[in-house]
Amino acid sequence: MEFITKGESINCIRVIKDKDPSKETRITVASFNARVDRVPPHVAAELYTEEIKELVLWLEDRVHLQSRLERQPIENTILESFPLLVQQATQSLKSMDQLDSKLLYEINERLKELCEELTKKKGFTAAIEAGSKQMKNSEIQKERLDKIKKNIEDK
Repeated sequence: MEFITKGESINCIRVIKDKDPSKETRITVASFNARVDRVPPHVAAELYTEEIKELVLWLEDRVHLQSRLERQPIENTILESFPLLVQQATQSLKSMDQLDSKLLYEINERLKELCEELTKKKGFTAAIEAGSKQMKNSEIQKERLDKIKKNIEDK
């Protein structure tokens, strides 16, 4: 079972493995408002007992993550989201034949600034993880980006 946020909804997606290990079928079995922090009755009616337990853990992870993101400075959230964004940007570049020269220049300038700032940092602290039991990294990233978006909209 996978739980994916899409807009204002959380989709419960049952993943059915095929005899061929490289194939699987994904079926959205239930969906509910993303503002809800417990399993709605109509969703529980569609899920198996083990899937309900997974959803409960997922929702708990999400609440803890959102709480941590609210407490920490926005700068931490931005930096936590950065490695995955860089990874995705790298994948995007690999799939492109050309890149706008202005965009290339801007990316290179920002990367130089970033490298300069990174070399200035002397101390490091222990990593603080969300401690997620059920949430995928992509879902954690969505929560981080939502927090960043809200911060931008508030300015």
